Amino acid sequence: MKQKKYAKMLYPSPIGTLSLVADEQYLYGIWVQDQTHFERGLGDETIEEVDGHPVLEQVISYLDTYFEGSVQDLSDLPLAPIGTDFEKRVWTYLHAIPYGQTVTYGQIAQDLQVASAQAIGGAVGRNPWSILVPCHRVLGSGNRLTGYASGVEKKAWLLQHEGAAFQENKK
Repeated sequence: MKQKKYAKMLYPSPIGTLSLVADEQYLYGIWVQDQTHFERGLGDETIEEVDGHPVLEQVISYLDTYFEGSVQDLSDLPLAPIGTDFEKRVWTYLHAIPYGQTVTYGQIAQDLQVASAQAIGGAVGRNPWSILVPCHRVLGSGNRLTGYASGVEKKAWLLQHEGAAFQENKK
C-alpha cells in the first residue's frame, strides 16, 4: 500500500505560526505550532514542506483576508473527510457560526440534541481546522472564555479581532 503524502506550509499569523497540511485534494488541518492535538491524526505519514500547493494557497488567501479583518466564504474549500460521525456533526455546526458571533457549548448541545456539553467540548477541542472552522467562537456558560487547544489568550485575541462579546475569566 502506498504511503500517503501530505504537503505542509507554515503561515506566520498574529497568534503564532500556523501549520497548514493538505494532500492533493483535501485540507487536513490548520494548527498553531505546539498546540494540543498538533497535527493529530496524521500519524507518521510523510509530511513534506512545500513552497506552493493549490489547496494550501487557497487557505493562505483566506487567512490573509481574515487577519485583515474581512470574511470570505470558504464553503467550497475541501475539508478532509475525517473524524467520527459525532465530531463531524459538531464541526459542521461550528462551520456555520457567523464571524463575530459566539455560542456556548450548552447551546450547541441543545441544538444538536446531545445530552452532554462536555461531549461537545471534546469534539470542539479536536477540531483540526483552527480559525477556518471557528471553534474559538464557542464559549462556556455565561459567555466565559474557556479552553482552547492553542491557549485561551489566542482565543481571546481571535474574538477581539472579530469584535465578539465574551467574559474575561476573573483570576
